[in-house]
Amino acid sequence: MKNSAILIIVLVAGVIAPLDAQGQNYVVTLAEAQAVALEKAFAMQYAALDRSKAERDVKGVLASGLPQVNLIADYSQYIDIPTQVAAGDVFGFPEYLTSFLGGVSQATGVSLNQPPADPNALSEFQFGQAHTANVGIQASQLVFSGSYFVGLRAAQLYVDVQDRAAERTADEVLTQVAEAYHLALGAEEALSLAQESVKLIEQSRSEVSALQSEGFADALSVDRLNLAKTELEAQVLNAERQVALTKGLLAFQMGIGLQDELTLADDLETLLANGQELEWMSRSFDPSAVPAIQEQQMYFELAGLDVMNQKAKGWPQIGAFYTNQGNAQRDAFNFLDGDEKWYPVQLWGLNMSMPLWTSFGGKQLVEKKKIEQERARIGLGQLTQAAEMEFGNARAGFANATAVLNNARTAEAIAGKIYSQTEIGFNEGVVSSFEWTESRNELLQARSNRLAASLNWLNARVALQATLSAF
Repeated sequence: MKNSAILIIVLVAGVIAPLDAQGQNYVVTLAEAQAVALEKAFAMQYAALDRSKAERDVKGVLASGLPQVNLIADYSQYIDIPTQVAAGDVFGFPEYLTSFLGGVSQATGVSLNQPPADPNALSEFQFGQAHTANVGIQASQLVFSGSYFVGLRAAQLYVDVQDRAAERTADEVLTQVAEAYHLALGAEEALSLAQESVKLIEQSRSEVSALQSEGFADALSVDRLNLAKTELEAQVLNAERQVALTKGLLAFQMGIGLQDELTLADDLETLLANGQELEWMSRSFDPSAVPAIQEQQMYFELAGLDVMNQKAKGWPQIGAFYTNQGNAQRDAFNFLDGDEKWYPVQLWGLNMSMPLWTSFGGKQLVEKKKIEQERARIGLGQLTQAAEMEFGNARAGFANATAVLNNARTAEAIAGKIYSQTEIGFNEGVVSSFEWTESRNELLQARSNRLAASLNWLNARVALQATLSAF
């Protein structure tokens, strides 16, 4: 699908670009309309943004394991400097010095004249300055983390998921554009049939009026034809409105402005002639080629990585750090004074964390992730089976649509033949006006049925293409 989509874009770029630059007129085949939609459709724009976001996630996860450098700065002011309390003799002389001085006093007869010691006395001290500031840098580096490596792989896989999602979206856009294009062609064909029917009725009315003037037909036959002509003219007006509405839908699916003029370069017969029934009916279904199944397969792999990531949370996590900062303590806010000193603080180290006992909470989280993985596995099987069933239904629908279209073509040919013979008989006076009117109505109905069968066949082919991702 990707190669064919790229080929379509390259093929029609020269045709569409001049018209798109004007932003007013598009003359497109079905393939060209699909190429424009792959570039401009709203769904494709969202898909491109989702993929871009996934790429940013990968870069974000990768960056979390690379060196991190932060500027650190803080300032604080003590309104009340903390007070420390200690025993009253905490700063007293050592025992040996006290004994020595006591001996000197006895030898010299000079009293030390010291106050008596109070064993319950307390001393109060205030340390530090009122203003403190720290400025520096702090660097960290992840050394080992199991969750990091698992998360990086999951982020990369998620980008692949978005690629598959973009391909699935492209298939949906191509299908929607094809169906809208068919609907617009059907509306134009219905308008053409209605206009042709008006001409047919007008011709018949002229012929019957001529016969009436010669006495070979009654006035009632002319009145019936006038009534039929009025009804068909109303159908023409309705068909014109349907053409405008269906082209508006196609423009919306293509992602172009609703005010732009849109002209369809293909016609129904061209699209019908491009379909090889035997080729499509003989194609086999390959689940691995379907973007939606590929996407679900990757979600299953992501669920497996989620289990691994939960287990990795029980492994050691090791990091390294380095800090280099300056510290200043002042009795006034004068940190911008270059003559004052800043004291360096520099250190580095390692840190490790590892859960030792979580009361089996970690195990329960792992088992929960395994349940999610099993759900993803079941979802993959369900989606695969549903896709196979959808393919079978699409192939059966395409076969039925082919048979109905062949029958409708045959019925239209027969109705045309009957009308021609009935018209001749009416002009010769051997067929009543009622039989002639009936044959004309049968011809118009047969043409309408053939148109409906043609649109149904085209949409059935698109549905079969969608199940095979074969656009």
